[in-house]
Amino acid sequence: MVRRPKAKQDERGRFIPNKAKQKAGLNKAILNVGWHVIESYTKYKSYQAGKAVFKIPAPYTSQECAKCDYTHPSNRKSQDLLVCGSCGNTDNADNNASLVIKKRAINLILDTGTVLSEKGVLVAKSDNGCGGKRKTSRAKSSASSRQRSVKKEKLVA
Repeated sequence: MVRRPKAKQDERGRFIPNKAKQKAGLNKAILNVGWHVIESYTKYKSYQAGKAVFKIPAPYTSQECAKCDYTHPSNRKSQDLLVCGSCGNTDNADNNASLVIKKRAINLILDTGTVLSEKGVLVAKSDNGCGGKRKTSRAKSSASSRQRSVKKEKLVA
């Protein structure tokens, strides 16, 4: 999204305006948003609310049909319209992409043999044998998390 615009030439070989200054302003706005900050804040707030956060890969979500899972670039008829070439489903492209992301998150839980713990973290199921158990202990990190929670309790009190 933040690539520089390529130089354009006309038939005579002269360079024509490519709106590089406008693109530079857009690039600055995009980079200033700070996606990492938004992600960290979302994780922080969801942890406080007892909710889970999933990071779902975004490729092809705008080209995949939420009803039949058919993925093709021709599904996107315009910027805001998705028309499935297989089942004929017509929907707003952003709404459809959100349903695809939701479906991928649900499949992440169902297909990998994992469940959500009380803290909202994916852990391996123990009843059906899916997933593996950790061979090394992580006592050091659990101790540090206990220290952090004690510090938070002191701050709250």
